[in-house]
Amino acid sequence: MRLTKLANWFSDGDLEKYKQQAQATQQAQAKLHKIESELEKLSNDFQAAQKELAQKKAQLQINEGFQIELGETQLKLQKVDAQAQRYKQELFERQKQLNSLQSQFKQVQQALTKSQNWLQQIKTPIEVTEINKTLPKQDFDTLWGFGIITPAVNSITTTGAIVVKGWVLGKKADAQTLKVVCQGENLLETPIELRRPMVAQQYPDIPLANQSGFEFCLAVAGMPTKTMLSLEAVLADRSVVPLCNLVLTQTIESKDT
Repeated sequence: MRLTKLANWFSDGDLEKYKQQAQATQQAQAKLHKIESELEKLSNDFQAAQKELAQKKAQLQINEGFQIELGETQLKLQKVDAQAQRYKQELFERQKQLNSLQSQFKQVQQALTKSQNWLQQIKTPIEVTEINKTLPKQDFDTLWGFGIITPAVNSITTTGAIVVKGWVLGKKADAQTLKVVCQGENLLETPIELRRPMVAQQYPDIPLANQSGFEFCLAVAGMPTKTMLSLEAVLADRSVVPLCNLVLTQTIESKDT
């Protein structure tokens, strides 16, 4: 049987990534301001070149009778035209750079927003509001017993994950794995094999009592306002026994805390 285990922890690497994204946002803003300033200067130069071009054309019309001056003016006019084209091309390239920077800046902002939302989800307090036994009466004889060591009712986590520890002791067949189910979907499955000395003391005549423990960590960041997790034991004969439901609820921290 393939067993999987799910964990999601907040790490220093995630915080460093968040800082790098914030720094990248500041750098993108600085580049954006610089390009906008250069773009404004090029636009002003282009307007000045157009104005000079219009003046040269007017002067050319006035001095049509002077061939030498006309030739010189035409040469100047060609230079002004060429310069205007260069300004126009440079203006186009700067606009492309500005559009590219704006796109990059938007992507950085989106990534930063996602990081901030993720951090907020991790810090959202999650309370264990209920632990309800679901073992059917007809299955009482299948187990010697079971128990949830942690978490306790009304316990709260602000780490984005919940750690569940407990034990299951099979009677007719050994309890082999524990399944965690939410809305009909299997979230994880973990072996029942950890040491539980207190269970061995309670059931000294049962050899597997000391290896009846289980433990798993489940990410709860971003969960709905209220979520119910169902814990089920899978026995050696492939039968599945419902044990209990854990009800998790998002809560709002008091301003006094």
